[in-house]
Amino acid sequence: MEYYGFILLKFFIGFAIVITHLNFSGKTQLSQMTPVDFIGNFVLGGIIGGVIYSDSIPLYQYVVLLLIGVAFITSLNAISKHFSLFRSITIGDPIPIIKNGQFLMDNILARRNKIDILSVASQIHTQGILSFQEVRYAQIEPGGQVTVIAEGSLMPSAIVMKNGKARPGDLALIDKDEAWLLKEVERCQLKREDIFLTEFWEGKLMFIMNNGDIVRQSEEAGVGSVGLKAVQKFGINRKKR
Repeated sequence: MEYYGFILLKFFIGFAIVITHLNFSGKTQLSQMTPVDFIGNFVLGGIIGGVIYSDSIPLYQYVVLLLIGVAFITSLNAISKHFSLFRSITIGDPIPIIKNGQFLMDNILARRNKIDILSVASQIHTQGILSFQEVRYAQIEPGGQVTVIAEGSLMPSAIVMKNGKARPGDLALIDKDEAWLLKEVERCQLKREDIFLTEFWEGKLMFIMNNGDIVRQSEEAGVGSVGLKAVQKFGINRKKR
């Protein structure tokens, strides 16, 4: 009876540590998890499964191993959050497959992308789009879902900068580069280190600042115009401390 009680204790400890980790990371749903989380959860499961029936590993070492695993997963997710290159490797980037009604065959046929066009066709059918002929733009998301924009619909926004760093992949989607973006930042009299997020939509940029303010290009100006007149600043409601 003591043996089974000890196994139950180790199981409870492992379960508690993993659940606590998932709650603190905010990834309690399967759809929220990245490839790093999936692999990390397999590793944690291996630690629990390998130790739970073994008497040769003391309880404190079992706990330390789990904490090391949790710390490692958390560190990888933090790195992927702040470094675009590492994020591209571990999580991946969206893969455009149709643009302006044209199939991007280089992306579709690239072996590393492993795109199943028949699966894509099934997914767009489930979204109520009956034919590729209706598709204006489509891309494969890192999670495997297909984002489709039909003819006559507005294109989705592109996040072209995060934490003051340009996102080359998203800039390429709108046929722009980092030099263009930095020029627009300078034109709006902003400092890139003060920018939390930059969104491009319908030909205009919106800057979300680190202090919560939103800076929009004026309706008259538009992106790339020579005479950018005014920038509107909208303060977001924040609680005074």
